[in-house]
Amino acid sequence: MKLSRIAEALGCGIPDAAADMEISRMASLASCDENSVVFLADERLAGKAASCSAPVLIVKKGRAVPDKINLEVDDPYLGYARAASLFEDRTPPFGSGIHETALIDASARIDDAVCIGPGTIIGEAVTVGPRTSIGARCVIEKGSLIGPDCRIDSGAIIRYGSRIGARVIIQSGTVIGSDGFANAMDRGRFVRIPCFGNVIIEDDVEVGALAAIDRGNFEPTIIRQGVRLDNLVHIAHNVIVGEHSAAAAQTGVSGSTRIGRHVMIGGQAGFVGHITVGDQSFIGAQAGVTRSVRPGEKVTGSPARDVSRIRRIGAAEVELPALVREFKQIKKRIDSLESTIEKGDT
Repeated sequence: MKLSRIAEALGCGIPDAAADMEISRMASLASCDENSVVFLADERLAGKAASCSAPVLIVKKGRAVPDKINLEVDDPYLGYARAASLFEDRTPPFGSGIHETALIDASARIDDAVCIGPGTIIGEAVTVGPRTSIGARCVIEKGSLIGPDCRIDSGAIIRYGSRIGARVIIQSGTVIGSDGFANAMDRGRFVRIPCFGNVIIEDDVEVGALAAIDRGNFEPTIIRQGVRLDNLVHIAHNVIVGEHSAAAAQTGVSGSTRIGRHVMIGGQAGFVGHITVGDQSFIGAQAGVTRSVRPGEKVTGSPARDVSRIRRIGAAEVELPALVREFKQIKKRIDSLESTIEKGDT
């Protein structure tokens, strides 16, 4: 790939003589060579970057490294993301077209530009948009709709009636549209409650591997535009996740919870049902969220409380052993004084 293409994608200027330089890959400082481009997010590594083999660096504006071609950007990490996308292999993993072993119902509407891998099953009245790639042994159940330019990785299951927008990525082992966890009790025995809703995933969403998104009871479970869900995330029935929010691995969201826009959720966080998490809030890793969270609020811990308060509690806990020893010493002195006073009264 010519350096000029990378520079154009980042909106950077480069010397005219370097425009036709061939760059073959993104690399780290540890693994780069003379055909690499490296991003420098930590300015403390500038010295190491100056002596590395890579001729091209993505750096923060005004922080150029001597004797290198510098692609200066406002945010080197964002520059890395944009440059890396140019090198991603997006070719279908099992070749173009529809594999001969795929089973496709006659009523399904599959665009001519769709790629489908071996052993995949596509049910009745399914619609798949152009340039979507579906891997091996996927199951797309009846009545589902998948938009254009999606990537459905091998082993994913899209259950009946799901609606998936454009440019959505669903990684291997994930289930979209599983039944919600709903049961009544009759004399000590569970009675299953069926779900009549579906799942709606809007444009530009990415769902990691082995995630599960349950269908709604009556209304849909909705994942709004641009959301990022990591591996092993569970979204229960009737949850709504707002635009451009993100949840790290092993997060679990109970039914009918509303998560706002631009919410950042750390790994292993858990949410009770029927609460609201406000826009632009932050939920720390392993937080147990048992109440609604205000917009912009930062919480962590279990039960989740304000981050600054949790930090003060944590700092105090460090002092607890010394405080306990001091308390015991004081108590011993008080007991001794009381004993002396009692003897004096006698």
